[in-house]
Amino acid sequence: MLNIKILILLLILFFNSKIFAFGTYSEGWVSAKIIQFESRGLIFESYEGIMELSTFSNDEKCDEEKDECYTVTKQKIPFSVRPENSETVNLLMKSLNQDLVINYRIHRIEAIALSSETELIQALAPVNSMPTELESDKLIVSKTGAKRNFSVSGKILRLEYQGTIIGTYEGLYLDEVRARVHPFSITDEKMANYAWNTMKSNMKSNLGISVAFATGFRKSNYDLFEINYKAPAGGVYK
Repeated sequence: MLNIKILILLLILFFNSKIFAFGTYSEGWVSAKIIQFESRGLIFESYEGIMELSTFSNDEKCDEEKDECYTVTKQKIPFSVRPENSETVNLLMKSLNQDLVINYRIHRIEAIALSSETELIQALAPVNSMPTELESDKLIVSKTGAKRNFSVSGKILRLEYQGTIIGTYEGLYLDEVRARVHPFSITDEKMANYAWNTMKSNMKSNLGISVAFATGFRKSNYDLFEINYKAPAGGVYK
């Protein structure tokens, strides 16, 4: 009897711990195009769609030292929107086949009210000026890599916070000069928030990338240390 009580107590602690992360697996922003969106159901109405976003193939053979990774490919992902999220529903209805910036949440276990694990929280039409949320035209944090440090002219296509046992910021950037994409990580929370806000604009910026010999807890050995709208990243500032 005592063993059963101990087991129940351990289960309660497990299900209420942050490590379990029962609800959300990840949350972030992505540049995507809505290619299908519709309502379903009669009594319990839901809104379901498909978005198309840029990605890459891990199987591609390329030379990272020459910044040739990776060729852009397209991926289609089903998503759901809660019916009470009327502002987002109405924007998506009139924005089919248009580029949007989308705030999404990926559920570890599919919510009852949704038909997919990806829930779309908010959608924005990107602006053609620097986002008003940014306090400065550049942000610089400490470099984490000793292997390489370089500047990329382009934009961030996707960035999400993945909260498993240890949360990390993982994303994908576009190198507009070479027409290539590459996964990257962010190790600074202030930089992650700045990067999310830059995604709300069509303006390209200069991204400072620091390459480490090992990844540590993050998924990529590429770390974003600077975003600069005025000059190449990695310059010397007094």
